[in-house]
Amino acid sequence: MDIFLSSLLVLVFTSLQLSVVSRIPLNHGKADILLLFVIAWCLNRQARKYYIPVLLAGGLISFISSLPFPTAIISYLVAALLTRALISRLWEMPVFSMLLLTIIATFFQHLLYIVIIQFQGITIPLLPSLQAITLPSIFLNIILAFPIFLIVQDAQKFVYQEVEND
Repeated sequence: MDIFLSSLLVLVFTSLQLSVVSRIPLNHGKADILLLFVIAWCLNRQARKYYIPVLLAGGLISFISSLPFPTAIISYLVAALLTRALISRLWEMPVFSMLLLTIIATFFQHLLYIVIIQFQGITIPLLPSLQAITLPSIFLNIILAFPIFLIVQDAQKFVYQEVEND
């Protein structure tokens, strides 16, 4: 059931990414709600098969974007592995973990994109691209991190049948 729901959420968030979120730029930066979904999904310890939605999201974005094929898969996989490595240390504060991992993963993702584009022969100055694209993207991702976290947490409660403490 978790594979079905996570795959369905990947498709929904991909549609939202392409139709709504990509139309809301800040400077030249854009939010990546699939990255936020990957982080939020991997924050739950019960999500044992977290790699399936990660690979699906990375594959979809790799197919859609103009970057070379493994770039999005690598960035989402690194974000998922980093999240899984940190949940044992920051588990008591999942919202703080979500925000911290959002900043780190977005920065890594954009750095990876810049390096891959450099290898393709396109010259991009590092500092101006970080200022004009990465920092606004981090800001937008931080704004959207909490709503995505709540949506994913509610979906995981349905799947994993967690009981709320009142």
